[in-house]
Amino acid sequence: MIDLKDFEKDCLYKSEIRHLIEISNLAYKTWEICWTNFFPSYIQEEILKEFHNLIDLSYFVYGGYVNADRAKIACFRKSIQPSEKDLISSFTGKGVNISGNFLFDNPSQDDFRNFLINHGIKENMIGDFWTLGERGAQGIIDLNQDIQKQNRYLLRDVEVNIEFVNLTELRTPIERVAKLINSVEASIRIDAIASAGFRISRSKIIDKIKNGLLYLNGLKVNKSTINLKVGDKIRFENKGIIEILEIEKTKRERWKIKLLKK
Repeated sequence: MIDLKDFEKDCLYKSEIRHLIEISNLAYKTWEICWTNFFPSYIQEEILKEFHNLIDLSYFVYGGYVNADRAKIACFRKSIQPSEKDLISSFTGKGVNISGNFLFDNPSQDDFRNFLINHGIKENMIGDFWTLGERGAQGIIDLNQDIQKQNRYLLRDVEVNIEFVNLTELRTPIERVAKLINSVEASIRIDAIASAGFRISRSKIIDKIKNGLLYLNGLKVNKSTINLKVGDKIRFENKGIIEILEIEKTKRERWKIKLLKK
C-alpha cells in the first residue's frame, strides 16, 4: 500500500495526491483498473512525477479522446498488463450534448461547465467541454453523474436540451499535431506570447482575456500584463495549448522564445 507521507511533502496539489493514492491503493487491493476523477493536464503531469518509480503500479491518462486537456488517470497493477484498447474501453466517462439556439450570444466553455455544476454535476467529475458555435456544446462527464431533473433547462435565457450519448457519438475536437514555434518578441507578457503561439493579433488576445477564454496553468487569466516563464502553459478555448520551452534575452533587449503548440 502507498503511504501518503512519501508523496505529500512539497507537493502543491495535496488533495489530488490524496485522491490518486486512494485510487492507487484500491487498484493494488482489487487487481482491477481503477480511475480517478478528472484532473487538468498541468496537475496530471505534476503529480504523476511522484509516482513513476513505483514498482507494482502503472498509470494511464485518458480523457475520452486523444489530447484531452482534462483527463482521468487509470491505476492498475503492472502484472495484469492491460492493453491500451482495454484501458480505453474501461474509461469511466460518458458524452453529453447541450443544444440550443445561441445565434446572438454564443456561451463559452465555462458557461456550459458552470451550467452543469449548477445542476448537480460535481466539478471534478467534468472533463473537457468544447463549444459548437450557435448550436451549443459537447463534453465528457463521469459515467455515474447525472443532471438534476426539471421540466425546463435554461442557459443565458435560452432553453436547452441535454442528451447523454456514447463517446463515439461526440464531435470531438480535431487532433492537433504538436509543432515547435520560434519567435522573437518585445516582451514576455502573456498577450505577446499567446499572440505568437496562436497566430492571432495581440488586440484579439486581449479581447479573449477580457472574455475569460485564456487560461494560464489551468487558471483563468484576468489581465494581459502577466510575465511568463519557462514551463508555463496557456490554453485558449477551442484552439489548443502552447507550452513555453525556452526564453532567452537577445543582445537587442528582445526575447527569443521557443514554444510547443499542441
